[in-house]
Amino acid sequence: ELLTKAVERAWTAEKSTFEGIPIHGSEYRVFIEVVPPAIALYVFGAGNDAMPLVAIADILGWEVYVADGRRTHVTAERFPQASGLILQKAAEVLNDIHFDQRTAAVLMTHNYNYDLAVLEQLAGTSCPYIGVLGPKTKLNRMLDELAASGETLSAAAMERVYSPVGLDLGAETAEEIALSITAEIKAVMSGKRAEPLRNKIQAIHS
Repeated sequence: ELLTKAVERAWTAEKSTFEGIPIHGSEYRVFIEVVPPAIALYVFGAGNDAMPLVAIADILGWEVYVADGRRTHVTAERFPQASGLILQKAAEVLNDIHFDQRTAAVLMTHNYNYDLAVLEQLAGTSCPYIGVLGPKTKLNRMLDELAASGETLSAAAMERVYSPVGLDLGAETAEEIALSITAEIKAVMSGKRAEPLRNKIQAIHS
């Protein structure tokens, strides 16, 4: 029971730790390693620019799912590394998706109405990272349209929206943009600011 509680504490804190556990009158020092599940990335959009994003996420060991309403685009031939493919209309695309604190979503269909519909649904989930490809003006337009229809995103929901998506790496190509997106997702999931390691005063690994 003491060991179980120690494991629960480590899991809640999301940090590996050493614990002193008394067993049959003797105390044992045990190491409890927390191994979080892989990040689950849902890419809404099966265009050519989604391919390098899926490929990089796969290299990182993430579970990657590609969703789109175009049958010609959501194929295993185009996305061989994907853990799953979702061919669905925007209004129904989230029906069978479970979101937790290790789930990220990126909207990049290049179909404004599809992205808008998905953003509206994602705002009501617990998804901690919602990336929207495109300039800030696109997001502002989406927010204005949602507000006009009576669907104003809460401050808490806006904290989870990242647009323009990705870190400022000077990315230009689809591959570079994919790198900036995956780097930002990793930083958010790790609770880091994504600053240069040379600026750190403390040790890299605490």
